Amino acid sequence: MSARTGLGHAVQAEGTDRRRFLTRTVLGTAGTVASWLISRSHGWALAPAAEEPSAPPPSTSSRQKRSHEDYMRQAIALAKQVPRLPFGAVIVRRATGEIVGEGFNRSSESPTFHGEIDAINRCAAAHRSIDWTELDLYTTAEPCPMCQSAIEWAGIATVYYGTSIPYLKDRGWWQIDIRAEEVARRTPFRQTNIVGGILESECNPLFDAAPKGTFKT
Repeated sequence: MSARTGLGHAVQAEGTDRRRFLTRTVLGTAGTVASWLISRSHGWALAPAAEEPSAPPPSTSSRQKRSHEDYMRQAIALAKQVPRLPFGAVIVRRATGEIVGEGFNRSSESPTFHGEIDAINRCAAAHRSIDWTELDLYTTAEPCPMCQSAIEWAGIATVYYGTSIPYLKDRGWWQIDIRAEEVARRTPFRQTNIVGGILESECNPLFDAAPKGTFKT
């Protein structure tokens, strides 16, 4: 190797070492932007920075809020477990859409175990410190005076029902002739909203198809 060639290799090696040193120093202090500026001034070609991984798509939570119809269909599914007395109820945390209580008519065990009472009892057992004013209740039929009174004492804010008390009376069901709205109106310490007719066309057939029994003539 000639002296000129050896000197050339030495200069090239020195330049490479100097570039590596400057790159590491700059990356450790000023970051990628400054390194890019230095590389531009010396004519270097740095490898492109790795791309940041994209955020994963949001997962669909089981507690995601759904429509009124979705919750009523859940109440209908519960009611179908007792086709002779198809009263099903679901209690929902309004802010999150979480179902915190479910129930259906179990009056064969106790005369007071209507669907709404069953759901309230199950919710109370599972969530002892819950704020009842943050909850809504969905039920296949308009709450009777006993159930609506329990709803008022609990403090549930809104009731959504499918089949009305007048419809049940017309179909031969035993009903105390006091509407849920009347119970709510006569409860001055609450401001309960009553909304009827949610999936009424799907709730009514449940009661039409129920066989005659103790509570249906």
